[in-house]
Amino acid sequence: MSSPFEGKVIQLRDDGYDSHAYQYATSTYKDKGTMNPALILYALDDEDVIKAIKFAHGDPAQHLPPRAIAIRTGGHQYSGASSTSGINMVIDLSDTYDDFVWKNEDYTLVKVGIGLPLGKLNSLLKGAGRFVPHGQCAYVHLGGHCQSGGYGQLIRSFGLTADHVQKYRLITADGKVVSVRRDSEDPKIKDLFYALAGGSPGNFGVVTHVTLKVHKDQDHRKSYGYRCEVAYSRELLEKLLEFSVQMDIDNRSADYDLCITFLSSREQPGNNISKIIVFSQWANLGGSRQECDDSFFQGLRNICKGHILPTANGGLRVVDGSLPLSELSSHWLFPIAREFEYPYVKRAYATRADGNYLRKQKWAKWVSERVEEIESMPKRTCYIAAQIQYSGGRGATESAMKKNGAKGETSISWRDSSYIFPFDIFYKPEGKETALKWQERNDREAIVEGKFSKQEDRRYIWGSHDLDLIAAKKFYYDSDEKFNRLVSIKNRVDPQGLFTPNNFCITRRPTPAKPSATQAQATAPSLHMIWNAPATGTVDIPCLKDCIFMTHNVSKILGKVDDFSKSVEDKLHSHEP
Repeated sequence: MSSPFEGKVIQLRDDGYDSHAYQYATSTYKDKGTMNPALILYALDDEDVIKAIKFAHGDPAQHLPPRAIAIRTGGHQYSGASSTSGINMVIDLSDTYDDFVWKNEDYTLVKVGIGLPLGKLNSLLKGAGRFVPHGQCAYVHLGGHCQSGGYGQLIRSFGLTADHVQKYRLITADGKVVSVRRDSEDPKIKDLFYALAGGSPGNFGVVTHVTLKVHKDQDHRKSYGYRCEVAYSRELLEKLLEFSVQMDIDNRSADYDLCITFLSSREQPGNNISKIIVFSQWANLGGSRQECDDSFFQGLRNICKGHILPTANGGLRVVDGSLPLSELSSHWLFPIAREFEYPYVKRAYATRADGNYLRKQKWAKWVSERVEEIESMPKRTCYIAAQIQYSGGRGATESAMKKNGAKGETSISWRDSSYIFPFDIFYKPEGKETALKWQERNDREAIVEGKFSKQEDRRYIWGSHDLDLIAAKKFYYDSDEKFNRLVSIKNRVDPQGLFTPNNFCITRRPTPAKPSATQAQATAPSLHMIWNAPATGTVDIPCLKDCIFMTHNVSKILGKVDDFSKSVEDKLHSHEP
């Protein structure tokens, strides 16, 4: 059987299917039945993507049912939202769009393919003495990152990755290639830009490229950074967290960024010590006439002195000096794809509480005690990965993350957060109950009792632990007005719900409907179907949006498919209710 696609196609019963369906979230959500797509297409180019869109619309004349499309670049979304199940399909773009092209003589505008990993993006920019804020995981790809914010170490000084996107190149639900510009005068394009920059990745079409406005090292010649890795102790972690609290109380200028990371021992040769990593820099936003206040870095040096891990024992090389921001940002990257190879219970807390409130709540002590509870267990069954990123400031010291949102050009929520706090626990099978109870207590004490967030539960699309976005929308979007605007945009650009492949999507929840007679008699995905319609054509199947939440899980219309070796074709032909 020949495939209409140029790229590789993997079907449910193919050898090696599990490895192709794998996502970061597979370790935790595999049994939920939300990451078992009928087809995975490794698209070669635009033509493949447009063919897939046409194929997904279905064709009643050939008894081909409509199906939804999930878009995957790196597959790092924590609850598996870049996958799907049932008769639906995944388009994998991890190797499709990886180009990097400068767009002006000043080397401040660059067109980048969304398949590019952050580590490679950083390296290419560094080669030209340029940088842009982005996250710390080197293996996260740009696609979902630039649509969900792009949070990282330069958050106070320069903001988010999405703040630097000037244009999205998008393939829409009707197969058209559209340029979605930040500065467009067209209200519909401005709306679409708004949705793409923070709404929910992959829900509004297929982003293939972004044009980024980047920064020059030479405009920040005195920039300074400090990074070190120290052996964990409860007391040391508390002191470092107190330092971050004091940073807010002192109202440090937005030049200063600080991230404190904790990682449990990975129990590997040369990497068997639980560690705290300190990342900090001063961005020299004021240029050549501005001077760095070294007391900030001296405070960190004083805390870490005597605890720094030597490189011979697996410690990171200490960074302490005036270096270009392109180089400093490369030092902030983590060269690992995931923290631990175990299932997890994820959290990404955020708060607008200030340092005085957190000190009164003894937040630093609370966090260090919660970590110590796991670290002091006599037998290692759980592992913690935590990051505390200071993102606050007031008045003249207000963070770029907040300032950049003032124009309302993006739909990114919670820009006024003062601290962003992923607090994750991974577990061996025998540690699952411990991990669940530990995280439940964190939720209660951090949010309900107000240790961290004044009874306000703020979550992020990139760090979700929910499978149903609509049910949890108040945690991910900071106003009903914002969410309703996104729904309106979604209904306009994707009225059939083609890019609604699972429950973690922007859409209105329809009343589940029974499949039509045409659908009930539908044949399986036919890769040798006749392609008579134009590549950009659309088959009008009004029922798709109404039944998408039914078809995303094959058990809703076809009965459960637990055996991956059982073909989708056999199941669809069986006409099970």
